[in-house]
Amino acid sequence: MFVFLQVADVWSTYRGLKYNCVEEANPLFGRQPSITDMTLTKFAVLTPAIKYDNKHGNLNKKTIRSTNAFMAIVIGNNMNVIQRAKRQCQKR
Repeated sequence: MFVFLQVADVWSTYRGLKYNCVEEANPLFGRQPSITDMTLTKFAVLTPAIKYDNKHGNLNKKTIRSTNAFMAIVIGNNMNVIQRAKRQCQKR
């Protein structure tokens, strides 16, 4: 589920960025990141964090559920942004 949600985040962000009124809010990515930039940044940040947490016993069901719930909220927000952009903005 975690990987699926990360892919859905990149996909929904990419879809939103096709509109001239939408910019990425995450400062790690910049305002108009490419799919490659988003994917590589997520991989570079998340892989060591997951390895560290796994090694130190911090990865448990509650943490994973919380992380997945947060990502679902992020994706839901992305979808709302896309719907607003479709009504109010132009595609690049």
